[in-house]
Amino acid sequence: SYSVTGVQTCALPIYFYSREKLLKIIDNAKKIGVEFIVTNSVNLNSCKKNLKISQEFHFVKLAVGLYPEKNISLEKYAIFEKWVLENKKNISAIGEVGLDFSEELPSREIQEKIFINQLNLARNLNLPVIIHTRKAEKRVIEILQDFKDLKIILHFFSGNFTLVKEAINSSFYFSIPANVVRSEHFQKLLEITPKENILTETDSPYASPFKEIENEPSFVFEGLKKISEIWKVPIKKADKIIDENFYKIFKDEVL
Repeated sequence: SYSVTGVQTCALPIYFYSREKLLKIIDNAKKIGVEFIVTNSVNLNSCKKNLKISQEFHFVKLAVGLYPEKNISLEKYAIFEKWVLENKKNISAIGEVGLDFSEELPSREIQEKIFINQLNLARNLNLPVIIHTRKAEKRVIEILQDFKDLKIILHFFSGNFTLVKEAINSSFYFSIPANVVRSEHFQKLLEITPKENILTETDSPYASPFKEIENEPSFVFEGLKKISEIWKVPIKKADKIIDENFYKIFKDEVL
Protein backbone atom coordinates (compact mmCIF):
# COMPACT_ATOMS: atom_id res chain seq x y z
CA SER A 1 0.00 0.00 0.00
CA TYR A 2 1.01 3.63 -0.45
CA SER A 3 0.23 6.86 1.37
CA VAL A 4 0.21 9.30 -1.49
CA THR A 5 -0.10 12.89 -0.36
CA GLY A 6 -1.73 14.90 -3.12
CA VAL A 7 -1.62 18.66 -3.38
CA GLN A 8 -4.78 19.13 -5.41
CA THR A 9 -4.15 22.49 -6.98
CA CYS A 10 -7.30 23.46 -8.76
CA ALA A 11 -10.50 24.80 -7.26
CA LEU A 12 -12.78 23.18 -9.81
CA PRO A 13 -12.90 19.49 -8.89
CA ILE A 14 -14.09 19.95 -5.35
CA TYR A 15 -17.08 22.22 -5.85
CA PHE A 16 -17.60 22.11 -9.61
CA TYR A 17 -18.81 18.54 -9.88
CA SER A 18 -22.22 17.14 -9.10
CA ARG A 19 -22.68 15.56 -5.70
CA GLU A 20 -22.55 12.10 -7.23
CA LYS A 21 -19.33 12.84 -9.10
CA LEU A 22 -17.75 14.43 -6.04
CA LEU A 23 -18.42 11.36 -3.90
CA LYS A 24 -16.93 9.12 -6.60
CA ILE A 25 -13.78 11.27 -6.83
CA ILE A 26 -13.36 11.23 -3.05
CA ASP A 27 -13.84 7.45 -2.97
CA ASN A 28 -11.35 6.88 -5.81
CA ALA A 29 -8.73 8.99 -4.01
CA LYS A 30 -9.16 7.06 -0.77
CA LYS A 31 -8.94 3.71 -2.56
CA ILE A 32 -5.47 4.44 -3.96
CA GLY A 33 -4.26 5.76 -0.60
CA VAL A 34 -4.36 9.54 -0.97
CA GLU A 35 -3.93 10.83 2.57
CA PHE A 36 -4.75 14.47 1.93
CA ILE A 37 -6.15 16.64 -0.83
CA VAL A 38 -5.33 20.32 -0.60
CA THR A 39 -7.99 22.06 -2.64
CA ASN A 40 -7.25 25.57 -3.86
CA SER A 41 -9.60 28.49 -4.33
CA VAL A 42 -9.46 31.32 -6.84
CA ASN A 43 -12.10 33.74 -5.51
CA LEU A 44 -14.28 34.21 -2.45
CA ASN A 45 -17.11 32.12 -3.90
CA SER A 46 -14.85 29.11 -4.39
CA CYS A 47 -13.35 29.67 -0.92
CA LYS A 48 -16.79 29.34 0.66
CA LYS A 49 -17.73 26.25 -1.35
CA ASN A 50 -14.41 24.56 -0.68
CA LEU A 51 -14.74 25.32 3.04
CA LYS A 52 -18.00 23.35 3.17
CA ILE A 53 -16.42 20.39 1.39
CA SER A 54 -13.37 20.41 3.67
CA GLN A 55 -15.62 20.42 6.72
CA GLU A 56 -17.46 17.37 5.40
CA PHE A 57 -14.40 15.41 4.27
CA HIS A 58 -11.65 15.93 6.79
CA PHE A 59 -8.85 14.66 4.54
CA VAL A 60 -9.66 17.55 2.19
CA LYS A 61 -7.68 20.58 3.37
CA LEU A 62 -8.64 24.11 2.42
CA ALA A 63 -6.42 26.61 0.64
CA VAL A 64 -7.92 30.07 0.11
CA GLY A 65 -6.84 32.73 -2.34
CA LEU A 66 -7.72 35.33 -4.93
CA TYR A 67 -6.21 34.49 -8.29
CA PRO A 68 -6.27 37.33 -10.85
CA GLU A 69 -9.67 37.52 -12.53
CA LYS A 70 -11.16 40.24 -14.70
CA ASN A 71 -13.04 41.86 -11.82
CA ILE A 72 -10.40 41.55 -9.09
CA SER A 73 -9.93 44.71 -7.02
CA LEU A 74 -8.48 45.96 -3.74
CA GLU A 75 -12.04 46.29 -2.43
CA LYS A 76 -12.68 42.61 -3.12
CA TYR A 77 -9.39 41.77 -1.48
CA ALA A 78 -10.44 43.58 1.70
CA ILE A 79 -13.65 41.51 1.84
CA PHE A 80 -11.65 38.34 1.19
CA GLU A 81 -9.13 39.09 3.94
CA LYS A 82 -11.88 39.74 6.48
CA TRP A 83 -13.45 36.37 5.61
CA VAL A 84 -10.09 34.60 5.88
CA LEU A 85 -9.44 36.02 9.35
CA GLU A 86 -12.92 34.97 10.46
CA ASN A 87 -12.32 31.39 9.21
CA LYS A 88 -8.58 31.01 9.83
CA LYS A 89 -8.97 27.94 12.04
CA ASN A 90 -10.28 26.01 8.99
CA ILE A 91 -7.54 27.11 6.57
CA SER A 92 -4.42 25.07 5.72
CA ALA A 93 -2.79 27.31 3.08
CA ILE A 94 -3.10 30.47 1.03
CA GLY A 95 -3.67 29.55 -2.60
CA GLU A 96 -3.95 29.64 -5.42
CA VAL A 97 -2.45 33.10 -5.75
CA GLY A 98 -0.04 34.71 -8.16
CA LEU A 99 0.11 36.89 -11.25
CA ASP A 100 -1.41 36.51 -14.69
CA PHE A 101 -0.17 38.98 -17.30
CA SER A 102 -2.64 37.95 -19.99
CA GLU A 103 -3.88 41.04 -21.86
CA GLU A 104 -7.53 40.89 -20.80
CA LEU A 105 -6.80 40.93 -17.06
CA PRO A 106 -6.42 43.87 -14.61
CA SER A 107 -3.30 46.02 -14.47
CA ARG A 108 -0.05 44.55 -13.25
CA GLU A 109 0.03 47.16 -10.48
CA ILE A 110 -3.29 46.01 -8.99
CA GLN A 111 -2.37 42.35 -9.39
CA GLU A 112 0.97 42.82 -7.65
CA LYS A 113 -0.57 44.73 -4.74
CA ILE A 114 -3.13 41.96 -4.14
CA PHE A 115 -0.48 39.24 -4.55
CA ILE A 116 1.82 40.91 -2.01
CA ASN A 117 -1.11 41.46 0.36
CA GLN A 118 -1.82 37.73 0.26
CA LEU A 119 1.82 36.85 0.86
CA ASN A 120 1.78 39.12 3.91
CA LEU A 121 -1.46 37.50 5.04
CA ALA A 122 0.20 34.07 4.79
CA ARG A 123 3.11 35.39 6.84
CA ASN A 124 0.77 36.77 9.50
CA LEU A 125 -1.12 33.47 9.73
CA ASN A 126 2.02 31.31 9.37
CA LEU A 127 0.55 29.40 6.42
CA PRO A 128 2.13 27.85 3.31
CA VAL A 129 1.45 29.54 -0.03
CA ILE A 130 0.53 27.80 -3.30
CA ILE A 131 1.36 29.90 -6.32
CA HIS A 132 0.29 29.79 -9.94
CA THR A 133 1.63 32.21 -12.51
CA ARG A 134 0.88 32.74 -16.19
CA LYS A 135 3.10 34.88 -18.42
CA ALA A 136 4.57 36.40 -15.25
CA GLU A 137 6.99 33.81 -13.89
CA LYS A 138 9.99 36.14 -13.76
CA ARG A 139 8.12 38.84 -11.83
CA VAL A 140 6.68 36.29 -9.39
CA ILE A 141 10.12 34.89 -8.58
CA GLU A 142 11.39 38.47 -8.06
CA ILE A 143 8.60 39.29 -5.62
CA LEU A 144 9.08 36.02 -3.73
CA GLN A 145 12.66 36.94 -2.89
CA ASP A 146 11.21 39.11 -0.12
CA PHE A 147 9.19 36.17 1.23
CA LYS A 148 11.73 33.37 1.48
CA ASP A 149 10.70 32.85 5.11
CA LEU A 150 7.41 31.41 3.82
CA LYS A 151 6.83 27.84 2.68
CA ILE A 152 6.34 28.48 -1.03
CA ILE A 153 4.88 25.88 -3.40
CA LEU A 154 5.10 26.63 -7.13
CA HIS A 155 2.17 24.87 -8.74
CA PHE A 156 2.48 23.76 -12.37
CA PHE A 157 5.52 26.00 -12.82
CA SER A 158 6.19 26.55 -16.50
CA GLY A 159 8.93 29.16 -16.27
CA ASN A 160 12.31 28.69 -17.94
CA PHE A 161 15.06 26.75 -16.24
CA THR A 162 16.99 29.84 -15.19
CA LEU A 163 13.94 30.71 -13.08
CA VAL A 164 13.65 27.11 -11.90
CA LYS A 165 17.22 27.30 -10.60
CA GLU A 166 16.47 30.61 -8.84
CA ALA A 167 13.49 28.97 -7.17
CA ILE A 168 15.60 25.98 -6.12
CA ASN A 169 18.21 28.33 -4.63
CA SER A 170 15.40 29.99 -2.68
CA SER A 171 14.29 26.59 -1.30
CA PHE A 172 10.86 26.79 -2.93
CA TYR A 173 8.89 23.62 -3.58
CA PHE A 174 7.53 22.42 -6.92
CA SER A 175 4.30 20.43 -7.16
CA ILE A 176 4.58 18.09 -10.14
CA PRO A 177 1.34 17.43 -12.04
CA ALA A 178 0.23 13.96 -13.05
CA ASN A 179 0.77 14.81 -16.72
CA VAL A 180 4.50 14.55 -16.04
CA VAL A 181 4.03 11.20 -17.75
CA ARG A 182 3.78 13.16 -21.03
CA SER A 183 5.51 16.48 -20.25
CA GLU A 184 9.18 16.88 -21.13
CA HIS A 185 9.27 20.15 -19.16
CA PHE A 186 8.28 18.52 -15.88
CA GLN A 187 10.47 15.49 -16.53
CA LYS A 188 13.48 17.79 -16.93
CA LEU A 189 12.43 19.81 -13.87
CA LEU A 190 12.51 16.59 -11.84
CA GLU A 191 16.00 15.80 -13.11
CA ILE A 192 17.49 19.09 -11.86
CA THR A 193 15.48 19.70 -8.70
CA PRO A 194 16.49 18.21 -5.33
CA LYS A 195 14.13 15.46 -4.21
CA GLU A 196 13.35 17.34 -1.00
CA ASN A 197 11.75 20.15 -3.06
CA ILE A 198 9.16 17.98 -4.82
CA LEU A 199 5.44 17.45 -4.19
CA THR A 200 2.70 15.84 -6.28
CA GLU A 201 -0.49 17.31 -7.71
CA THR A 202 -3.09 16.71 -10.38
CA ASP A 203 -4.53 20.12 -11.33
CA SER A 204 -7.85 18.36 -11.87
CA PRO A 205 -9.83 18.32 -14.04
CA TYR A 206 -7.04 19.50 -16.35
CA ALA A 207 -3.63 18.05 -17.28
CA SER A 208 -4.69 14.42 -17.14
CA PRO A 209 -2.01 11.75 -17.52
CA PHE A 210 -4.45 9.91 -19.78
CA LYS A 211 -5.57 11.16 -23.18
CA GLU A 212 -9.27 12.03 -23.38
CA ILE A 213 -9.91 11.17 -19.70
CA GLU A 214 -10.72 14.00 -17.29
CA ASN A 215 -8.17 14.32 -14.51
CA GLU A 216 -9.01 13.62 -10.85
CA PRO A 217 -7.06 13.44 -7.57
CA SER A 218 -6.55 9.66 -7.66
CA PHE A 219 -4.45 10.09 -10.81
CA VAL A 220 -1.72 11.61 -8.63
CA PHE A 221 -0.48 8.02 -8.44
CA GLU A 222 0.39 8.11 -12.16
CA GLY A 223 2.65 11.07 -11.50
CA LEU A 224 4.24 9.28 -8.57
CA LYS A 225 5.09 6.30 -10.79
CA LYS A 226 6.82 8.57 -13.31
CA ILE A 227 8.70 10.39 -10.55
CA SER A 228 10.03 7.10 -9.18
CA GLU A 229 11.17 6.16 -12.69
CA ILE A 230 13.02 9.45 -13.21
CA TRP A 231 14.58 9.29 -9.75
CA LYS A 232 15.53 5.65 -10.32
CA VAL A 233 14.17 4.60 -6.94
CA PRO A 234 11.41 2.14 -5.99
CA ILE A 235 7.95 3.66 -5.99
CA LYS A 236 7.60 3.20 -2.23
CA LYS A 237 10.81 5.17 -1.73
CA ALA A 238 9.56 8.01 -3.94
CA ASP A 239 6.26 7.95 -2.06
CA LYS A 240 8.08 8.19 1.30
CA ILE A 241 10.19 11.14 0.15
CA ILE A 242 7.17 13.08 -1.09
CA ASP A 243 5.19 12.27 2.05
CA GLU A 244 8.04 13.67 4.15
CA ASN A 245 8.15 16.82 2.02
CA PHE A 246 4.39 17.29 2.42
CA TYR A 247 4.54 16.96 6.20
CA LYS A 248 7.42 19.45 6.41
CA ILE A 249 5.08 22.01 4.88
CA PHE A 250 1.65 21.03 6.20
CA LYS A 251 2.30 19.21 9.50
CA ASP A 252 0.65 21.88 11.66
CA GLU A 253 -2.27 22.19 9.25
CA VAL A 254 -3.19 18.51 8.88
CA LEU A 255 -2.44 16.95 12.27
